[in-house]
Amino acid sequence: RSHSMTTRLGVLLGARCGASAAAARAAAAKRHVASARTVHARTVRQALGSATAAPAMVDTEAAVGQKLHGWTCERVEELAELKCMGMLWRHDKTGAECLSVAQPLEENKTFGVVFRTPPESSNGIAHVLEHSVLCGSRKYPVKEPFTELMKGSLQTFLNAMTFPDRTCYPVASCNLQDFYNLVDVYLDAVLHPRALKDPRVLAQEGWHYEVEEKDEPLTFKGVVFNEMKGVYSNPDSLQGRTLLNNLLPDTPYGVDSGGDPREIPNLTFDYFKGFHERFYHPSNAKFWFYGDDPPARRLELLDEFLREFDRKEVTSEIPLQPLWAEPRRVEHSFAVGKDEDISKKSMACVSWVLSEDKPDLETSLALSIMDYCLMGTPGAPLRKALTDAGLGSRVIGGGLYEGLAQPTFSVGLKDIKETDVAAVEELITKTLEKAVSERFEKESIEAALNRIEFMNRELNTGGFPRGLSLMFSAVSNWNYGKDPFEGLRFDAPLKALREKLVEKGEPLLESILREKLLDNKHRLTVTSKPDFEESSRIEAAEKARLEEHRKTLSEDDIEALITATKELREMQETPDKPEELATVPRLELSDIPTETLKIPTQIGRLGSAEVLRNPQLTSGVVYVDVAFNLRDVPARLLPLLPLFIRGLRQMGTKK
Repeated sequence: RSHSMTTRLGVLLGARCGASAAAARAAAAKRHVASARTVHARTVRQALGSATAAPAMVDTEAAVGQKLHGWTCERVEELAELKCMGMLWRHDKTGAECLSVAQPLEENKTFGVVFRTPPESSNGIAHVLEHSVLCGSRKYPVKEPFTELMKGSLQTFLNAMTFPDRTCYPVASCNLQDFYNLVDVYLDAVLHPRALKDPRVLAQEGWHYEVEEKDEPLTFKGVVFNEMKGVYSNPDSLQGRTLLNNLLPDTPYGVDSGGDPREIPNLTFDYFKGFHERFYHPSNAKFWFYGDDPPARRLELLDEFLREFDRKEVTSEIPLQPLWAEPRRVEHSFAVGKDEDISKKSMACVSWVLSEDKPDLETSLALSIMDYCLMGTPGAPLRKALTDAGLGSRVIGGGLYEGLAQPTFSVGLKDIKETDVAAVEELITKTLEKAVSERFEKESIEAALNRIEFMNRELNTGGFPRGLSLMFSAVSNWNYGKDPFEGLRFDAPLKALREKLVEKGEPLLESILREKLLDNKHRLTVTSKPDFEESSRIEAAEKARLEEHRKTLSEDDIEALITATKELREMQETPDKPEELATVPRLELSDIPTETLKIPTQIGRLGSAEVLRNPQLTSGVVYVDVAFNLRDVPARLLPLLPLFIRGLRQMGTKK
C-alpha cells in the first residue's frame, strides 16, 4: 500500500482487481439525516442552481415507506456535497438492500453488487469464486461471457474485486442499453453461475492436478493458484499480507482471502459450492446504482432476479479484533536470488490498530488530517525523518488505512540492514513524540484541511468511474452495519474541524496521535528478512507434497487424472456453440446516440479578453484556463517559450 491521500468519497487502492492486489480507502462515519419526506426532481434542480445547465431530469420521486417493484424505501437523503439524492431500499422478499443515487448530471452510469465473504482459511475460496462466477451462467452459458460482452459493449468499467472481507462486482457505461446489458449479465453470473454444476470451472480457475503421461510427475495448475504463487514471490506483497494477518489475527483478516498457494489445493468442490450457497444470496447482497438512468427501472431490474429467492439468515458479520494489552513482533523470510546483495534487503514496518470499531466521521477526518501532517508531503515530519535517516531506500506502510472493519496506521522502511530494525522503531517513536511536544504547524494543518476538502470536492478519479469510487466509500461503512450515506459526506465535519484546529487552535491532532499511536499497545512490528534458501524450500515442499499424494494413487487414479487433464484442455480449446454465443447481448446501431453530449458554453468578455464559461457539476471548484495567442511572438523566440513558462510557474512573483 503506497501512501496516498485518503478521501471521504473513495479512491480504489487495494482490492484484488482480477489479477492485481488493492483495497479501498474510504471514510467511516455517523450522521443520519433521513426523514419521511418526498423528494422530486425539482429539488435536484434547485440544489444545482441556475448556473448548471442540466440535461433532461430523471424522475427521482421517492418517499420513506413507499413500495415499488417489490421494494420498500427505508431512507431518502439529500447528498448536498454531491448535489443529488440518495434512496435506500430494502427488498420485501429477500431483505436485500439497494442504495440508489439519482444523479441526473452523470451520464456514466454505475452498478455494483457486494457480498460479505469472510474467509475461514487461506484456501482462496473468495478469490476463486470471484473468478469462477464469471465463467458462464444460466442465461449466458458461454465459457467467457465477459470477453464476448466486451466485443459489443461501450463499457467504461467491467471487473470484479476480492477484498479481505467482501467481494464486489461493479460495471459502468454511458450508454443506457449497454448499462442494462451489463447489469443483466452480472446479476445472472453471481446468482446462477455455471461453476456450481461444472467442477471443471473450479479446476480451471482455482486449482487441479495436471498430468498428461503415466510416468510424468504431478503438478499443480490453476489460474488463481498460479497468480498467487506470483504474489507470494513478491517481497512487498508478502510483507503486507504478513502484517495484516498478524495485526488482526482473531478475525477473518487473520487469513488470506486471495489464497495462500500452500492452502489453495485444500479447496474442494463441495466447499466451493457451499460457500456460494451461504454468501452469494440476495439476503447477503448490497446493490448500488448511480447516474442518470431511471431509478424506478433499477428496482424493477433487480426484482426480476430476486423474486425467485426467499429471505435467508446469513451469518456474515465481520467480528472485531480485541485490542492487545502488549505490543507484538513477527519475523518472516522472503526469497531472493543467489546473486543478490542482501546486506540491506530487510524491511521493518510498525503498525497499529487505532480503535475497536469504526470511528465517527469527524474522528475519521481528524485521523486523515493527522496522517497528512505526518506523512502526506516530502517535508512532513515522519516521512522526512525516515527518508533523511539514511537507513533505508523507501518509506513503506502507507500510513492511515480505513478500508476494513477497524482503522490501522502503518509505517516503516524498505532495504534496511537487519540490525537496524530497532533503530527504525526508535526513530518512529521519537518523531511521533516530537510531533506531540512541538505540535503541528498551523500552516500544515490548514494545508491538510484544504487538500482533503479539495480532493473530496473535486473527486478526480481519472479513468475510474466516479460512481464506483462513491460506491466503495459507501460500502466502507455499509459492509460493517454502519450508515452508507456517511461515506458520502464531508462538509459539516470538515467545518467543525477547521474551527477547532485553526480558529481555536485546539491540540486535537496531538491528543489523537498520543492516544491512537504512542499510548496504544496494539502495535505490531513486522521484520521481513531476505533468505537465499526460501525459494528452494517452497519448491521442495510443493514437490514433496505432490510426490506423497502420487504414492496414494492407483493406476486407475492416474488414468483418471490424465483423462481429466485432457478434458479440461478440450473444454478450454473448444469454441462456444453459435447458439450459446447468440445469448450474449450486443448493442444495436439504433442503441447508440447519433450525437454526443454537448457541454453548454456561455460566451462573454472580461475587459478585452473573451471568456468562455462552461457550467458543470464541480461541487464549488472553479477551473480556469488562460490562453495567450502566440501570433505576435517572433519566430526566433519560440524555442525559448518552454523555459520561459517553466520560470513563470516555478520562480515566484514580485509579491
